Amino acid sequence: MDPARSEVRLAVQEAVHTLSSSEDGGHIFSTLGSLKRYLGDTESPALPREKEEFATVHFSAVLRCLAGVLSPGWLELLPDSRLEELWASFFLEGPADQAFLVLMESIEGTAGPSFRLMRMAQLLAEFLRAGRMAALMEAQCRQRMLPGFPLLRETLLSGVVGLPDRLGNRLQRGNLAEFLPQNYFPLLGKEAVRVLQAVVDSLRGGLDCSVSFVSQVLGKVCVHGRRQETLGVLVPGLTALTEGSCLWQRVSWRLVEQVPDQAMEAVLTGFVEAAPGPEVLSRLLGNLVVKNKKAQFVMTRKLLFLQYRLTTPELQSLLGYLAMDSQRRPLLLQVLKELLDTWGSSSAVRHTPLPQQRYISKAVLICLAQLGDADLRDSQDELLAGMMVGVKCRLDSSLPAVRCLGMIVAELLPLPLLSPSAPPEGCGDVGVNVHIFGRKGALSQLWGLLLMGRGRFCVHFVLSQVTMSLSPTTCRETESSRVARRPHMSGTAWKVGVGPGGPYCLLHGAVPSPGQPSS
Repeated sequence: MDPARSEVRLAVQEAVHTLSSSEDGGHIFSTLGSLKRYLGDTESPALPREKEEFATVHFSAVLRCLAGVLSPGWLELLPDSRLEELWASFFLEGPADQAFLVLMESIEGTAGPSFRLMRMAQLLAEFLRAGRMAALMEAQCRQRMLPGFPLLRETLLSGVVGLPDRLGNRLQRGNLAEFLPQNYFPLLGKEAVRVLQAVVDSLRGGLDCSVSFVSQVLGKVCVHGRRQETLGVLVPGLTALTEGSCLWQRVSWRLVEQVPDQAMEAVLTGFVEAAPGPEVLSRLLGNLVVKNKKAQFVMTRKLLFLQYRLTTPELQSLLGYLAMDSQRRPLLLQVLKELLDTWGSSSAVRHTPLPQQRYISKAVLICLAQLGDADLRDSQDELLAGMMVGVKCRLDSSLPAVRCLGMIVAELLPLPLLSPSAPPEGCGDVGVNVHIFGRKGALSQLWGLLLMGRGRFCVHFVLSQVTMSLSPTTCRETESSRVARRPHMSGTAWKVGVGPGGPYCLLHGAVPSPGQPSS
């Protein structure tokens, strides 16, 4: 056996025996002082090999002994609280993971209300205030994979995330403010930022680090329903630190990438809710939605089609995030097409609650606003067809609110979607978009535009999507009946109606140039 290891083992055995049996305060104090040298915070610290042996093999046993001997009489063996301060320093200065586990074990193992229970709870509160939770997580980021490491990590993970519930159940009315969820989880978010700062510093120094434990803590916290308290602190911290720092951005990407799949939905929902805009969300997540299938499902399907919880700014952040990178933009176009499938479903219009229809409508309009002109023109026919089917379904509804929703969406369609990429055959070379709502004499005004253009205009009639010609007679008939049909057009029709502000006109078609036959 290594002499250093043998010496440490014998010293610990003698110290534990003294602490358990002696009632001499001076002897106990000197014994604790001799053990303290293995933690390095003394004038004559132990050798590095001895410190490592003590920390990895014997430290937990010493802490359990210190927790076991705790009593009012034992602490009063020396005056002026000197013994109590030295006793507490072992929990606050040694390896944080072992100290945390022994503290939790002692609190949960104490039968009934007692001095020991409350003193250990107070010591755990001091542990949190001293920033030892950050030390615990940082140690896990640097630790090598050793036998039993996964079990230790899972035990720590359960203790860190479940601390408020476990302490609340144990202390009941004697619970401390530090353990309340509204105080504990913001602290945990703050400590996570400190750990990530230590990781960044290590990477800058050329050392390897892993953020997987922080990712697991983050995932488990969010699954347990505490994402607002935690991410409300973590996301603003990351927002400031990732601005202008590529290294911080990569650490943030890695943090979210290593979140377990079962927690990905909760974490991403929290990031979308907490991020102040798509630019920040893009910095924090990178191209996660392209790399991770679970993240892609959550961001492009679940939050848009299966849940309707996001506010308008949150929808703008999510869809703007998809639009901000060339690798993510195809996903935005795919999302828009799937949204239009839902938007254009007559069954969905009849059976979907109005709030959900509004949600889908907002998502459609935000997608259209985020797509560039080139993207809109490349898929113009498909997108416009889907839009017009949905608008028509809503205008045919008997519910005023649904009809109004259809009119609002049609009115807000972006110009590139309505502009023809090339004039249809028989039309002039100038394209004009006509979109008139809430005006008396709307169709007469439209006809005036046609006469002034002398047939050189392509006019879009939003509802019918067929090429047709108009005459003054047709316009007059439409003004009076609000449904127009030209006899020579085989019954093709377009519809106008009365909206909240008066008559409206939704049209799509083309006007032949002079001398060209009508359709």
